[in-house]
Amino acid sequence: MSQPAIYDRAMQVRRATPDDVGRACVTAMRAFVDDPVMRWLYPDDEVFLAPGGSVFRPAMTGWIGLGEVWCSDDVASVAVWIPPGRPEIEFPDDPDAPPPPPERLERFAIIGEAMAAQTPDEPHWYLQLLGTHPDWQRQGLGAALMQVVFDRADAEGLPCHLETESIENVAYYRHHGFEVRSEWDLADGPHMWGMHRPA
Repeated sequence: MSQPAIYDRAMQVRRATPDDVGRACVTAMRAFVDDPVMRWLYPDDEVFLAPGGSVFRPAMTGWIGLGEVWCSDDVASVAVWIPPGRPEIEFPDDPDAPPPPPERLERFAIIGEAMAAQTPDEPHWYLQLLGTHPDWQRQGLGAALMQVVFDRADAEGLPCHLETESIENVAYYRHHGFEVRSEWDLADGPHMWGMHRPA
């Protein structure tokens, strides 16, 4: 991705469309290549680093279909927000993909149960994923994508919630108004933090 000399961040933030799925998948894959939870779920490079960020395609297609994925104009940064009430999302099957191995299904069940137990009861905006391509990090793009929904949440009097898997991210999100609300360990997996930005 070529980098412009000067960012106009206000102009860069927009809703992602189905045409952005491919680039959003590559951005997410590159951003999460060392993420403890993603690599616990997908430890094999052959799977996680498959061309086109295909590991994210079913999820990203479903998330964008929900209408609350925000991105920079060039899709170098992506924020996946889930609205209050956590509506059901349709994740399309990939008919060409091999069936997932049993251990991956087991790990998805483990993390799904753990995260459900930590989900706040009150209505909230949920930050499912925030990722910036490594070539574009530390330029404020992630902050700009979060601010779009922070403004809406503040206007609605609603909190925001997320989970993260690294102490560095805990510090980053604290800088943006989140505080640790809970911590837990996945069975045979990484430590996780639940973080909350109050209304």
